[in-house]
Amino acid sequence: MDEVRLLIKGKERETYSIHYSCNGFYYGDSVAPTICAIAMTNLKTLDKHVFALHNYINEGKCLIEAEKQLLTDFANFFNKLKNPILMHWKMDNLEYGFKAIVARCENYGIYDISFSETKNINLDNYFYRGLHATLEFYKCSSLDILGGKDEIICFNKRNFNAVKLSTIAKSVGLVNLINYAIKNGIDFNTKEEDE
Repeated sequence: MDEVRLLIKGKERETYSIHYSCNGFYYGDSVAPTICAIAMTNLKTLDKHVFALHNYINEGKCLIEAEKQLLTDFANFFNKLKNPILMHWKMDNLEYGFKAIVARCENYGIYDISFSETKNINLDNYFYRGLHATLEFYKCSSLDILGGKDEIICFNKRNFNAVKLSTIAKSVGLVNLINYAIKNGIDFNTKEEDE
């Protein structure tokens, strides 16, 4: 955790947690899973930036139009950030995360987004438990958080608002978790099981 402290020291305003929800895993296919919500929370200001199907569907857009607008707005927001640091939970693997977001953007002809030059911190590397259990253990959880399978069920039932709220809660939970760890001097570099 010391390397995390050093990395974000002085860069709090450019440090965000990021979490997203989709309707499945990405296996490198030509069509990536549908993205339901992307939430980013600023570490310093706690400002939340939410891009969610629910919001655009409420504006009268169909599902396809809503997702394209979600991804366009997210890409525009992300591209305006200046060398951000992104804190996340397992979003740097092949089946889930940044690669899936880029692939889905490309499905809609959005080619001007890349995470390859962005510094990111996978918080899963520092904690023994899974995301939901870690947030609960450190009292950084909320009632809105759903498990990944439950988010897919909600997506399939078109309960996009529940997925949006869960995605926001996870993004906020990650900020609370890192702030708790830094404040309390917790070191999880060895990923040992906590007490």
